[in-house]
Amino acid sequence: MPMTHSLPPLNGLRAFEAAARHLSFQKAAEELFVTPGAISQQIKKLEEILQVSLFSRKGRAVALTETGNLLLPGLSDGFDRLNRAVQGAIRHRELRHITVSVTPSFAGKWLVPRLENWTNDHPEIDIRISASLQIADFGLEGVDIAVRFGSGEYEGLDSTLLLPESFTVVCSPNLAGGAHRLESPVDLSEHNLLHVGSSTGIPGDDWRQWLKAAGVENIDVSHGLTFNDTAIAILAAISGQGVLLARRVLVEEDIAAGRLITPFAIDLPLDFAWYVVAPPANLERPEIAAFREWLLAEARQSDT
Repeated sequence: MPMTHSLPPLNGLRAFEAAARHLSFQKAAEELFVTPGAISQQIKKLEEILQVSLFSRKGRAVALTETGNLLLPGLSDGFDRLNRAVQGAIRHRELRHITVSVTPSFAGKWLVPRLENWTNDHPEIDIRISASLQIADFGLEGVDIAVRFGSGEYEGLDSTLLLPESFTVVCSPNLAGGAHRLESPVDLSEHNLLHVGSSTGIPGDDWRQWLKAAGVENIDVSHGLTFNDTAIAILAAISGQGVLLARRVLVEEDIAAGRLITPFAIDLPLDFAWYVVAPPANLERPEIAAFREWLLAEARQSDT
């Protein structure tokens, strides 16, 4: 068992180390945010405890005694080690969070409803959601991991398929059973169509593709409400303002809860999908690797 020794008060040692390093009580006081008088008192107490003189004083000038010169290097090294240990603990604490970049719609409709499962299993690791339609820069924005909708080919990044995607038609149950019932795709001509931009950049083109797959022609898809975010469009559909062509992953929770229904059993598979993306170096951090595995496990559950 290592021997233990009684050390003088830490405040006195710290006051001496600062004054000895600067050879100035005034500068030591400024560094430690106390008065020069407080520095002088701490050093006096330390000298009394050690029963040695640490400084020789000539007017306002001070110099280290032989004992002071012997004490300073060890104390400076000790305080430097203490500082590095504390900073390391702070960095470790700060690393116990994960910043996740996702689109607002994916965050609100898929990720956030499941985060309680992560928190229950990993209460020591916080999740910070960075929700934006812009593609995050991992280096500049401090993002650790992202979920992106795309081809899965991201240069320099590790990319893992999370969820395949398809277009499906959804609406509120009240709308489907109202005056203009939705019994077949041709009935869409009697309803207001909701749009979320377009995957091709051509207004209404997503609806055109789905209608072609459904074998329906002569429906005007150029009118209706258009949104730049799927989550808002989903709210419009839930409130009965129209029929929405949505990415299925983003409406599964609302379908399961009965807020939306799929009036037609016709899905249009998409070439793009949802991918978990991160720089390979980030995945060497155990908490980020664990979060990726958790995302994949949640995706597998949602497929069952």
